[in-house]
Amino acid sequence: MAESWLVLVQRSLGYLGTLSQLLLVGNLLRLKLAHRYRFFLAYLIFDSIRSVVMWFYSPGSAAYRDLWQATEPVIWLLYVLVVLELCSLVFKDYQGIRALGRWIVYGSLALSIFLSIITVLPTWMRSAEERFSLQRYLMVERGIDFAIVILLLLLLAFLVLFPIQLRKNVIVHSVLFAIFFTTNSMGILIVNLTNYQFGVSVSTTLMGVTELCFIGWMILMSRAGEQKIIAIRHPVQVDENRLVAQLAEINATLMRARKQTSPEATEVRR
Repeated sequence: MAESWLVLVQRSLGYLGTLSQLLLVGNLLRLKLAHRYRFFLAYLIFDSIRSVVMWFYSPGSAAYRDLWQATEPVIWLLYVLVVLELCSLVFKDYQGIRALGRWIVYGSLALSIFLSIITVLPTWMRSAEERFSLQRYLMVERGIDFAIVILLLLLLAFLVLFPIQLRKNVIVHSVLFAIFFTTNSMGILIVNLTNYQFGVSVSTTLMGVTELCFIGWMILMSRAGEQKIIAIRHPVQVDENRLVAQLAEINATLMRARKQTSPEATEVRR
């Protein structure tokens, strides 16, 4: 009885989540924020369309599975693009750090996927499952999720450590996406470790958290948030000046190194 009740709640949250995604898309367009958060908008549109299409298939059917498997790699790619977009927004005034951050994202993803493949390869080779089974997909997703979670946590740590001034919308988006992605990743890990024993319960909880994040985006992001400049923390003035000066020095050093390693690009820009 409890299991069937959870399934009913899960379906309701699924419908509500898709509706919230579409409303959030409309809100971003209405506020004229689509150009600043274009990859986040692309993710919302693609995922909501996918969800609507999947409503017409039974979750246990082959068509449902094939559709999920065909579209899930696109979701992974959009996650990466959203994180790159976040880094670009946070480090907009620090081009040297932004360039380094982009390469850190690429390197971390490549390394995590490589390590994930190495660790799961023996199980993968011995497994009697189909080559593109759900379990194998989750193995790959676990590596990608791990890299993105680490990057999001480092990004939040940076915002807490360095009191740089950012648009309110950027801070809201950074915090909510970190919550959204990290909870979903942890949920996938729990399901894997428990061999799907608590799959329905975990999935229902994650869908609830996701819905709260969508509501947060709709309520907290505004047109005025593009003009309002704030920092996550407000240290004493001396400490703030020292940290911001250190950040500017790091950025200047990276910019000089970038110009030295790519003289041709510098000449072309001139």
